[in-house]
Amino acid sequence: MEEAALKLLENANDDDFVRLLTDFNTRFERQFTLPEMPSDSWARLWSVIFHRLVNPAASGMLLTCLNTVRILSRNKAGVDSVVDRDRVSTLVKLAGLVTEEEALTRLNEQINYDVVLEAQKSLFNLVYNSKAIQRYCCGNSCVPGLMCRMKLFRDPDVPHLVKYFDMRILFLLTALCPDIRPQLRTEHHGLTYFIEVLDLEIKTVQEFQESSGLSNNQQNMNLVFSVEQSDLMNEVLKLLYNLVFNLGKNGPDEEEESHCLRLVTILRILIMSSVKEEEKTKELHSHTINLLLLMPPQTYEELLMPMPSASDVGGAMAGAVGGEDPDLAQSYEYDGKDMTVVAKILNYLNEQLRAPHNQYFTWKTYEPGRLAKETLNPILTLMCEMCQANRSIRKFLRQKILPPLRDVTNKPEDGETTRNKLCSLMTSLLIEIKHLSANFLFILCKENVDRFIKYTGYGNAAGYLAGRGLMLGGRGKSVDYSSDSEESDTEEYNQIKDMINPVTGQFEPPRPSPMEGMSEEQKEHEAMKLVSALKKLTDQKVIKPCRIDADGKVRAVDHILELREGLNCPPSNRANHNDSDSD
Repeated sequence: MEEAALKLLENANDDDFVRLLTDFNTRFERQFTLPEMPSDSWARLWSVIFHRLVNPAASGMLLTCLNTVRILSRNKAGVDSVVDRDRVSTLVKLAGLVTEEEALTRLNEQINYDVVLEAQKSLFNLVYNSKAIQRYCCGNSCVPGLMCRMKLFRDPDVPHLVKYFDMRILFLLTALCPDIRPQLRTEHHGLTYFIEVLDLEIKTVQEFQESSGLSNNQQNMNLVFSVEQSDLMNEVLKLLYNLVFNLGKNGPDEEEESHCLRLVTILRILIMSSVKEEEKTKELHSHTINLLLLMPPQTYEELLMPMPSASDVGGAMAGAVGGEDPDLAQSYEYDGKDMTVVAKILNYLNEQLRAPHNQYFTWKTYEPGRLAKETLNPILTLMCEMCQANRSIRKFLRQKILPPLRDVTNKPEDGETTRNKLCSLMTSLLIEIKHLSANFLFILCKENVDRFIKYTGYGNAAGYLAGRGLMLGGRGKSVDYSSDSEESDTEEYNQIKDMINPVTGQFEPPRPSPMEGMSEEQKEHEAMKLVSALKKLTDQKVIKPCRIDADGKVRAVDHILELREGLNCPPSNRANHNDSDSD
């Protein structure tokens, strides 16, 4: 703001003051970078606005002043020098964030929610841009006021945007100030109230669909939310994520576990539900899966339900998962349980595997790689956790992803099935995704190395096995899996089993030997050429000879002759490859 305009603002009457601020707001409403101002002019502008905000006689211009504060609060530079504790308290009070005792004294007052909303937006910007203001809001009536108003969310007079920004401010505080998370969980009973917000939105849609005759399944889980409802629930899901972070890993107490069980029941409904806009549906499912990943492993049983009656199966199955693999079009019943939710999560994984930014990425394409980590890491981690925690889930997913092999004419990574996509990720440049993809398949194989290689090919599996010290075969030791067999080799697979290349995992018809017709001298000459080439690569440090130690891990050798050690050992001294878990 120019010096002349600033002087006019300082000396203006109410009408001129509103007119000057309105012109400023109109000019900079859609700009997120304000022009530079001298520090004293910046301080004077904030001072003259807050002078009006704290003046009871200036209630008619509150909305205009707060609109200006919202625009000014976008500028991170210099905020700490002009917004002190008192000014933050003024915004908190204008946002209606007061303690429960004070709220009771203001029950009969008329609330201007337009003013409340502008104050919320200004507060959100300031909390985002200033660590000092974050500390102020953690110590004043901001958090108690937010929790107090949450008890009024059932009131239809409370606008949706007010609820939405309440949750956004709380999410921001819990994300930037971890110290208040225990306070929200214990003193304010945050888990209870936040879960009730989700429950309220779910019941609202259920009642609407029942009254409209749109509910067509017994369990009433295929809900369709509005965009506004999904936005609010997404903020609550992110907020709950901050509150329960590490809760399941450290072992929740009895009360916390009951909250988690109830929360998983709600998350099951959200996974089965959708939003009127497709992108919002994906966003809701993404946040739901992120939160589900933090739940204690024993709560995953809540995702499964008894099978509905025969009259309800058709409607529920028809609308459960759309646009998915043909494999998933089958019944979702397995082991006497309804696996519809697990199939929905698998369908979400398939959508992420087919997303363009998840299929091809190099070190030069940082953005697609970052997006791949953000979308694939949570769902792959959740799949691993669910399979290790629940035997029925693992067996169902194995049936869908790794059915008995029939056609092995293509490499495991070539094709459009879930198995093909996961095998292709096993050689990804993104280390975390590569490890998670391999680990998921390894768990589905009950950590059986021979079975793992059978489905992925030794070339794809070698890096993962080397990292776990399983290059000599055997079985992982992380989970005690059931001993019953889950498959038998198909007749088609057995017919060509001996002609499958174990490295590529692909059927290769017999080919003539390249040394056929050579004399012994020619063979020796070709062998010496190969030795010479390998020595040259070794001397130039392009490759380094390695061997597999007794612990199954790869170790570099100092001399080529070390590779001969152990070749003539009797079979009893070698690693035991026998596996009682028959295919």
